[in-house]
Amino acid sequence: MKGFSVTGDTPEKFMRKIERALYKGELGKFAKMSLQLPQARISFEKMGITEFIFSITAEGDTFTATKTGEKVALTHAFFRNEVERELERIIHRFGGIIKK
Repeated sequence: MKGFSVTGDTPEKFMRKIERALYKGELGKFAKMSLQLPQARISFEKMGITEFIFSITAEGDTFTATKTGEKVALTHAFFRNEVERELERIIHRFGGIIKK
């Protein structure tokens, strides 16, 4: 996933939705999110840290989150695709359009 875009929601509200959805699932035990515009971070901490970093840009009632970096812990490398698919599923569920 290279990023995503969302119409009709603020970055703050959308990130809270993602955070609540993650916490309801298995990944919630390890997920941490931070938003300090124009940057958002989604990280997973267990036996290492995996982090996805996004740059947020807004235009009208749409914002775009573009992945600017990622750090995948060696112990997480095997599960990276599963984690990213779960993030994509949650983002899509709340109206985000995924950029591959």
